[in-house]
Amino acid sequence: MDLSLEEIKKLEGKEFNYSFSVNDESFLWSEKDEFKDFHLLATTALLEEIFRASTELLEPLIPEHVSVVSSAKINHIAPTPMGFKVYIKLKVIYVKGNKIKFFAEVFDEVEKIAEAEFKKIIVSKNALKRKTNEKSTKII
Repeated sequence: MDLSLEEIKKLEGKEFNYSFSVNDESFLWSEKDEFKDFHLLATTALLEEIFRASTELLEPLIPEHVSVVSSAKINHIAPTPMGFKVYIKLKVIYVKGNKIKFFAEVFDEVEKIAEAEFKKIIVSKNALKRKTNEKSTKII
């Protein structure tokens, strides 16, 4: 891997803040039509925003690479209604080679709504494309 991880290693132990608003239906819990009527932030949408925050943090440091989620767990502890603002406090727990562990605390305008822990791996964009193409040809 022709990637200098020195800049990423400097992130270790640091916290970063992100926010978003639950402002359209793409954020809403919708596994069943009746759940849409609750107008609540979906756990899947929350995870996506947490992952997006980590991507925004890493992307400028890894121009020829991409960070992919390798594992994740979330404790979604309180509902958040549509229209609320959500705040993510993202901490880089460790950087070991091309592996990075994150911890996120998430709040809405009233209370803490979630905690998440996840790991990402930095991989070459070209290698990812190559592996994907190789796999795709196996079913064609």
